[in-house]
Amino acid sequence: MRGEATSASGPRVALVGGGTGGHVYPALAVADGLRRRCPGVQLLFIGGDRLEAREAPRAGLAFRAISVHGLAGRGWWAWRGRLRSLAELTIGLPLLQSLAALRRFSPDVVVGVGGYVSGPALLAARLLGLPTLSLETNLTPGFTSRIACRLVSAMALGWEELGPYFAARVRRGARLVVTGVPVRPEVLAPTRQEGAAALGLDPGRRTLLALGGSLGSRRINEAIVGALALLGRRRPELREVQVVHVIGRQWSPEGGIAAAAAPHYRAVTYLERSYGAALAAADLVVCRAGASTVAELTARGLPAVLVPWSGASTNEQVRNAAPLARAGAALVIPDAELTPDRLAAALDELLWDEQRLALMAQASRLLGKPGAADAVAMLALKLAAQRRG
Repeated sequence: MRGEATSASGPRVALVGGGTGGHVYPALAVADGLRRRCPGVQLLFIGGDRLEAREAPRAGLAFRAISVHGLAGRGWWAWRGRLRSLAELTIGLPLLQSLAALRRFSPDVVVGVGGYVSGPALLAARLLGLPTLSLETNLTPGFTSRIACRLVSAMALGWEELGPYFAARVRRGARLVVTGVPVRPEVLAPTRQEGAAALGLDPGRRTLLALGGSLGSRRINEAIVGALALLGRRRPELREVQVVHVIGRQWSPEGGIAAAAAPHYRAVTYLERSYGAALAAADLVVCRAGASTVAELTARGLPAVLVPWSGASTNEQVRNAAPLARAGAALVIPDAELTPDRLAAALDELLWDEQRLALMAQASRLLGKPGAADAVAMLALKLAAQRRG
């Protein structure tokens, strides 16, 4: 295990989960909140072999991997994953690995942050008699959360709408707290001027940010390029708009047509450490509607055009986008209906309407919970204190 703490001075907290940024980044935000609230805290991240295996050590967290893969999802690749996962579960491998990791670390509390990795680790914590906390960030509870709610001591909910669902299902005596979805401090901290400077942008120009996640989205990429080409023919003002287009690591830059229509267009494969800077500099964002993305938009008070991903296993992105649409903080374009024409119409409607953007930003800000990471951290520390005290 990399960097595992051995001092016994502070409370010991195990974070378990991962798989996607929607689980990993809130976990890192909680870890930061724990460090701010309790500088002596000792942390361990238990995850799989995906994003968390890279991001947790980079954030200075001890990391232990277990062998577990998801049961949910769509398509033939999901069935292949299910077979692999069923084989692992049949022999009890992830549970045994979780038991070993928790016994070695001896945490005071175990915090499940979502994803299929959480299930075996939270079950192992229950078997060991450890206090447990589960975080649900999506408006549609995932497969793991629907099971984990019957195991844990407390649940932190990203949305008030989740309250009735879990109140009827949680383990008897478990505590429910609406905290919001934790957002990393590096997303919240930069000012517009700092964000623009970090990316070499002009803070005085209207800025459009388009992204489809770390892997990128072919649909969003093609729609953005096509929409800019269409707008360029009828909106001379587009030549003054800065466009930052995050195309993802799997795609090559699409800049030819777009750059001709918008001279201040820039295609980047991935923002890495500049994601917070890009949000800070943006006036309007075109993106998916993952729970973390929605939380980041609202915590910063950003208007958006949301394109919920149709491949989400429980269609949760459609529900994640709904509160923003109702509040007037976002326009929503269904994934199947995303075309250059449809996106161009949405951008034409919003980009040059300063009053509309200001109202959308205000509505977005009212939905945001920038203190969510601290709220989850405090809940975890209270559970740890009960065990230690």
